Amino acid sequence: MAGVKMTPRKEQAAKTRQEIFETAIELFDKKGYERVSINDICTKAGVSTGAFYHHFKSKDQILMEEFMKIDDFYEELAKEVAGIEDSLKKLQAFISSTMRSLNDMGLKRLKVTYHTQIGPDRKASYLGNEKRVLYSILEGLFLEGQEKGQIRQDVSAEVLTRLSIHSVRGIIYDWCLVNGSFDMIETGEMMMELLINGSLAHEQ
Repeated sequence: MAGVKMTPRKEQAAKTRQEIFETAIELFDKKGYERVSINDICTKAGVSTGAFYHHFKSKDQILMEEFMKIDDFYEELAKEVAGIEDSLKKLQAFISSTMRSLNDMGLKRLKVTYHTQIGPDRKASYLGNEKRVLYSILEGLFLEGQEKGQIRQDVSAEVLTRLSIHSVRGIIYDWCLVNGSFDMIETGEMMMELLINGSLAHEQ
């Protein structure tokens, strides 16, 4: 089915929005998030501040939009690992690719993302939203493994999912704290194996 053709005005608006977005990300990487003002972004992109606020509410929104793209990545990744029969290897492949993607985002950008999400004025975090596709994908993988008898059944898939995500966030946070001084991908694989093959005193 052919897509709906945009009007010249909408095409220009989309182009302007993308230019602002790409310019902001470039400046964040080059100068650091805190050192970049909205005026800096507008000057570099050649747009007015009014144009900026027409497309984005704040610098935070730009950063989070880039991070939100990873949810599309999760859906594609779930399709890629679907053919792996061994449930542990499938989960490890999913977590490894996730960690690799985050690793590729870079230390500075991850630090800034976490900073914007846990600030004292932040009431709700996109990253902590359990309605994100990541939760449903992981729970589905755990359920599949339990049905095959390849994953422990003494802990529910829901709890395994929550603990996995808590652990992944902890690894990312610690990786940021120590300026990327350990292998985040390998650590994620070890975490998943321990979670599945280890033991838990009780479900939390």
